[in-house]
Amino acid sequence: MPKDSVEPCVSFSGYRFEVASGRLWSGGQEIRLTPKASEVLKLLITNAGEPVSRENLFASVWSDAAVSDDALTTCIQELRKAFADDAKQPRFIETRHRRGYRFVAELSAAAAEPVSAPAPARGCSSIAVLPFLDMSPERDQDYLCEGLAEELINALTRIEGFCVVSRTSSFQFRNPGADVQAVGRQLGVESLLEGSVRKSDNRLRVTVQLIDVATGYHHWSQRFDRLLDDVFAMEDEIAAHVVACLRGSALSKADSPQRPRTGGEAYEFYLRGRQHLHRMTKSDLETSGGMFQRALGLDADYAPAWGCFSVVHATLYEWFGAREEDLASAEHASKRALELAPWLAEPHVARGFVLSLSSRYAEAAQEFEEAIRMNPYFFEAYYYFARAAFAQGEIERSAELFQRAGEARREDFQSLMLAGQCLRMLGRMEEAQKATREGISRAERTLMLNPDDGRALSLGSGALYDDGQVERAIRWSQRSLELDPDDMSALVNGACLHAKAGHKEEALALLERAFARGWGKREWVEQDPDYNILRDDPRFQQLLAKLK
Repeated sequence: MPKDSVEPCVSFSGYRFEVASGRLWSGGQEIRLTPKASEVLKLLITNAGEPVSRENLFASVWSDAAVSDDALTTCIQELRKAFADDAKQPRFIETRHRRGYRFVAELSAAAAEPVSAPAPARGCSSIAVLPFLDMSPERDQDYLCEGLAEELINALTRIEGFCVVSRTSSFQFRNPGADVQAVGRQLGVESLLEGSVRKSDNRLRVTVQLIDVATGYHHWSQRFDRLLDDVFAMEDEIAAHVVACLRGSALSKADSPQRPRTGGEAYEFYLRGRQHLHRMTKSDLETSGGMFQRALGLDADYAPAWGCFSVVHATLYEWFGAREEDLASAEHASKRALELAPWLAEPHVARGFVLSLSSRYAEAAQEFEEAIRMNPYFFEAYYYFARAAFAQGEIERSAELFQRAGEARREDFQSLMLAGQCLRMLGRMEEAQKATREGISRAERTLMLNPDDGRALSLGSGALYDDGQVERAIRWSQRSLELDPDDMSALVNGACLHAKAGHKEEALALLERAFARGWGKREWVEQDPDYNILRDDPRFQQLLAKLK
């Protein structure tokens, strides 16, 4: 960011600095700086990327007093301590020998005020589950650490009276030794569940702690020594302890429907597949599919693996080539998952997703509605249902479902941004603006946790444009494409942004790149008003004709 374009507030690597006031934030927590250190940081950030001489720093910060070199050295040390920066391998402040200092972290625009975590619903016990720490000798069990934490997130999400932070947000905090109270405040929760895993052969040692964020004290802690085959019973026991501590009552059968069990080795492959599935690149999806196949090779009746295998191939079909063999695999796997576990919400969502890809919208709606009946707090059920309704042209229903998705997952930015688009199409401008701005606020908070979240940047760019923040929208889109020039979300949302801005050539060039990689569902493109400026263009019509 050139120094003449530094905004009143900038963010970098999880921090936020208010240039005018000199206040530094990490999430919603202010990092107190001495006035002189704050002025030094302001001058370095204003000249980010360029060396600032010691003479310049002394002249600007201590213009009214004669001080020794130690005054500047003390301020630099204070700033490096605030950032946990290393002078030998700097991520923020670089020493330029005999020249001064240079701010080296990449800056991006940020909201003028620290973005607070979304408040939990009234009467709701808010909790985040952090990825467990890998204490195994080889430190090669990250898939198991993430998998156990995600299973607990899923178990707690379906319990009435619990607001659970999604894995996308809570898994940003995976470093040992983190200040749990600061993490809890950043995530906006009352309680944190953290733990560690040590695996040796077929034995597990899992230690968990339930921590009160306000006091930092433990509600409950316990160590489990189990065989890997007993992992399901252990997960249920942990969830029951959490509910008993926070709700003061036992976990009911309605809160915890029977989950399919499998052997330890099949479960390991399943968790490995889940880890890759969340990354959503083509190579990760293909790796994920291979892991689920290996799980099913060991247990052909394990419904969760069939459901995830279906989602892998449905996503490959939708985003990477629209190959008939992917759709056929997704169709078969979703049917099999539903046959094996019709009492679970997840197979119904997987089946609804596949049916919507085949434009069998009435059947898809039945599956989504059944999933919501089984689990009224299931974000994916609302989100995929909303997308299917939009593709079908049911914009009012889509707007309602996207809003309900945003309520089910209170940190999700996508659903509210898409709800804003639907509401604008319906002419409900005041509601649209409110949804869009809340979506932007959530995206800003996501970027505070992970500045390289390409989805937040690319989808957020369109929301920023709709909110009148045009220059910032273009910067977010450019940043998403810099992070991954081949990312489908970055290409498609970049095309939408340029189309809305009237840049037809730029929009068509990005669409050609996206369509060449196999993206595109014709029904969605036909409904999306962002493409309206392109509809009469022969190049766009040729692209549209190739879509399924």
